[in-house]
Amino acid sequence: MTPMLRPLALAAIALASAAPALAQSNPGMTSRGQPVHIMKDSAADRVVRVVYQRELSFVRIELREPGAALNQHPFPVSADALRALLARVQLPGEKEALWNAQELDEIAPPLASALAQASAEQDVSFATAGQHGLLGPLAPKLTTTARIFRRDGQLQLIVGLVRQDIGSAFRGSGVLGPIEVGKRAAPVDSGTQLGIAPEFGRLQRGDWVVLRLDAAAPAAVPPLPAAPAAGWGAPPAGVPAAAPVPPAPPADADAIARSVGERLKALQKLRDAGLVTEQEYQEKRREILKTL
Repeated sequence: MTPMLRPLALAAIALASAAPALAQSNPGMTSRGQPVHIMKDSAADRVVRVVYQRELSFVRIELREPGAALNQHPFPVSADALRALLARVQLPGEKEALWNAQELDEIAPPLASALAQASAEQDVSFATAGQHGLLGPLAPKLTTTARIFRRDGQLQLIVGLVRQDIGSAFRGSGVLGPIEVGKRAAPVDSGTQLGIAPEFGRLQRGDWVVLRLDAAAPAAVPPLPAAPAAGWGAPPAGVPAAAPVPPAPPADADAIARSVGERLKALQKLRDAGLVTEQEYQEKRREILKTL
C-alpha cells in the first residue's frame, strides 16, 4: 500500500443488534454531537444476513422482492471476475466508471462470497462509499448502492443511489437516512442513466444493467496494490511480495509549496462548509504539512 492510500473505512462497525434486519449502523461521529437517528431502508425487513459491513459500505443477502422470479443462485464467481464486470458500468455523462478502484477492491470479495451463499429465493444488495473528483483523499465519501442477482444466465445489476453524500449529511444532522438499493419495480432515482458497451452487456432500464458473464475480462480500472480488507484473506503462501516502487524524483520547492497550499485551501473550504469536523480538519492539516 502506498503512503497516500488509506483503508476505505477507519474500522469495521458491529451490527446494531443480533437480529440481521438492519444493515445500516452508525457511520461515525456527528459534527456537533447531535443524537443519532438511523432510518431503515425499505428492504431492511427482508435482510437474511449481513455478509460485510464497514462504515457506509455493506453487502447483505435478502429475500428477493415480492413477486420476483426465482434467481439462478447460488452463483459461484471469483472476486476478480466480478470486479471486472462491475468495472464496465459507466456514468455516460462523465465518461467514467461508476465505481473507482478502491470501491471495487473493497466490495468484490464479500460480494462474490454473498452470491455464492444466496439461494434462489434471495437477492444480494450492496453499498459502497468512495471518494471521487479532484480533491482525492480530502473529498467526502459518496455512497452508491445496487441490487445484484443472476437470472436468465446473466448477471442483473439494479443501481439505487448514485454517489450520494450521505456521510456529510449525517455528520451535520445526526440523521442517517434510508440507504435504498435498486428495485425491480421502479428506479430509486428516475434520473439515473447508466452506460455499458454492447460487448459487455445491455441496459434493461436506465438504472438496470444486464451484464454478460462471458465478458468478465480485465477492465480499465486496475486493482490497487492495497492490503486486503479485514477478514478477506492474505496473499497465498509462497507468493513473494511485490517489489517496492522506486521513489519519484523530488519536485522543486515552488511546486511543492503550490501543491500543499492548494490542499490546505481545499481542506479549509470543507471545514467552513461543515463537511469535516474541527478534529478531522486538524488531523488532515497535520498530515498535509508533514509532506513538506
